[in-house]
Amino acid sequence: MNFIIGGGVHEHGRNCFYVEADVNYIVDCGVMKGVRNTYPKLPADKIAAAEYLFLTHSHEDHIGAFGWLLSKGFKGKVIASAKTLEAISGYDNVFALPDGGNSAIFGDLTVQYGRSGHCTGSLWYYIKTADSEILFSGDYCENSCYNVDKIQNYSADIAVLDCAFGYFGYNRAVQEMRISEFAESVLKTGNLLLPVPKNGRAVDLIYLLRNMDCNISVDEKLRLTFCELAKGDYWLPEDISAAVDKCLYRDVRYGKPTVFLIADAQLSSCEGRQAADSVIKSGGSVLFTGHADNGGEAYRLISCGAGKVIPYNAHMSKLDADYVAGRNKFEKIIYFHGDDKKQT
Repeated sequence: MNFIIGGGVHEHGRNCFYVEADVNYIVDCGVMKGVRNTYPKLPADKIAAAEYLFLTHSHEDHIGAFGWLLSKGFKGKVIASAKTLEAISGYDNVFALPDGGNSAIFGDLTVQYGRSGHCTGSLWYYIKTADSEILFSGDYCENSCYNVDKIQNYSADIAVLDCAFGYFGYNRAVQEMRISEFAESVLKTGNLLLPVPKNGRAVDLIYLLRNMDCNISVDEKLRLTFCELAKGDYWLPEDISAAVDKCLYRDVRYGKPTVFLIADAQLSSCEGRQAADSVIKSGGSVLFTGHADNGGEAYRLISCGAGKVIPYNAHMSKLDADYVAGRNKFEKIIYFHGDDKKQT
């Protein structure tokens, strides 16, 4: 077996892993913003030889290079949840892993899978062939609002584990308290803007702030995303989805400040930048709860002190990853999704 890291290790983005064995396959094909070479480091002959592409979820650092992959000769089958496959409409050679299932067989390859707790449609994979047994956690979180199937009791030659928080001593209760206290402070004098991914931690943040005496407003992209989530959905517990729904459709609280959530985590759009400028100029603030791409607008606002960063738990830290490893048997661990070179 030959295991090739196309990206995502010692960097945040461009997640891509290639397994060359009796069956050749790729897991994820993301891009990384703020660098000259944004695409995975995979040669075209390897890409063309891959029989399968497994996608863990629909965020661009895991799926954004799909078009590039096709241009380099990939013609294999794409395997993911139905929700994730919605992001690559137009490519017909796909297989949607059934919600509620846990395994599938593709020729000489067997995959076991489960919900990873990161966002709607996000999965982890345990992929087995005659020559290899590899666990891919995808973006994994056991204590988010999303449902999760815990990774446990697996034996693998290699485990590729999310380690986005690195050695940061993440404590969910402390971070939630910090976010709540910051929001309360900002809302005394203005509005608060929360740039978030379209699919992911927006649910957690709305649920966290739902009892504050303010308005909570989302942009059209987020509203459509929430509308697509059925109550009691496979991906989100019924009580969580009901609480978020109630919060979004409650009566306007006239004279009260507003928490705005926009589906533009990096403020890369004109609308996102204008929203941030408007909120800041009117006495409010912008709170970033995830990674800021180097050189982007989010990075600029944070660097000049106009934006605040309080990380929210949607990934694992090194401590979390080691805890997961402790209830499994992994011969080798590759930590991905972090730029701290002390990780591995």
